[in-house]
Amino acid sequence: MSTSLFSLEGKTAIVTGGSRGIGYAIARAYIDCGARVIITARNQDQLNEAVRQLGANAIALRCDNAIPEEVAATATAAWKIAPIDILVNNAGVSGFFKRAEFVTVEEFDFTVDVNMRGMYLWSIEIAKRMTEAQMPGSIISVSSMLGVLPGERLGVYSATKAAVHQLMRTMAIEWAERGIRVNAIAPGYVDTDFTAELLSSRWREKILGPIPMQRTAQPEEIAGAAIYLASAASSYVTGTVMLVDGGRTIV
Repeated sequence: MSTSLFSLEGKTAIVTGGSRGIGYAIARAYIDCGARVIITARNQDQLNEAVRQLGANAIALRCDNAIPEEVAATATAAWKIAPIDILVNNAGVSGFFKRAEFVTVEEFDFTVDVNMRGMYLWSIEIAKRMTEAQMPGSIISVSSMLGVLPGERLGVYSATKAAVHQLMRTMAIEWAERGIRVNAIAPGYVDTDFTAELLSSRWREKILGPIPMQRTAQPEEIAGAAIYLASAASSYVTGTVMLVDGGRTIV
């Protein structure tokens, strides 16, 4: 297979939550493959620093995924820069590490708003513009293996990721004839700011124990799947959940 199938030359991508962690790693990988990348996040200072590091092919647009009006306005602003070929729904919150009965209504709503509704809003905003422009595209949502396996003390988080999988599959069916492919990447535990506290706690051994590879992932190890799903190499792939979990879900 020619490596040119993985080229993103001339493409424009949006990566939500692109200022750090998995989102930053995906943005970096896309730029290295030739794309121009628009990154979004809530923190403007972090966005500015990420763009400084990513270089001239990165653009920052501040957006809070929990606010529908901000998502719509940011999608409009991004499309004015260039038609969007690739959307990566990466922005999310890690959830509240509690037994289900101790999660407050406010915590529940916040997790659902960012992880599930934010993915839905961004996907429909970009898909409708792709449709109006009669252009194909790739929409990728970064979910979690906890959308496949139940996550102890992470029930609401796990539920939002399972919901992302079902929304993604429905969108894949509805938009396939338009040339819009919709997929998800489901990482296992990744070494990021989101997981730092949990992975340094007494739960670390319990988390790592069932993983056949006996370690967490680095953000860059998730980016390869994002390149594949954005590129021509995956032109016949839609509606799939790609697990990148060190083998955790086969145990």
